[in-house]
Amino acid sequence: MTQKKHALSVFSLTMITVGSVDSIRNLPATALFGSQLITFFILGALFFLIPTALVSAELSSGWAKQGGVYIWVKEAFGKRLGFLAIWLQWIENVIWYPTILSFVAGTVGYLINPALADNSLFLALVICASFWGTTLINIQGMRSSALFSSICAVCGL
Repeated sequence: MTQKKHALSVFSLTMITVGSVDSIRNLPATALFGSQLITFFILGALFFLIPTALVSAELSSGWAKQGGVYIWVKEAFGKRLGFLAIWLQWIENVIWYPTILSFVAGTVGYLINPALADNSLFLALVICASFWGTTLINIQGMRSSALFSSICAVCGL
């Protein structure tokens, strides 16, 4: 059985990074900085994005086992801190995604009918549908996940 190596295209990786750092929805707020914003983005890329990419590339080539951050921290500091590192990543998502999705659901509900913004059942259904929808896209594989991320980044989501 041969293992198929999954790789992201440069465009997909760029769009995922752009979507995580900035998007169209932030442009009005960031426009207040004017042309200085370009300098801030360049500094952010030089002092955060590029070093993070280099560290991740080095660690993933040094420890090619599956497990990512858990393996890297476990190898350096032991199982307990490896668990803590991955748990902190997990708990961040547990707090972040329901919070942002409830905001999105409330906004969408308000656009449809203002009473829906306060409807708990509607909010729960939109949040669950969002989670399951993105889960189904990711189950399809790296290509569909990268395509979805690229479309969202281009649309400013």
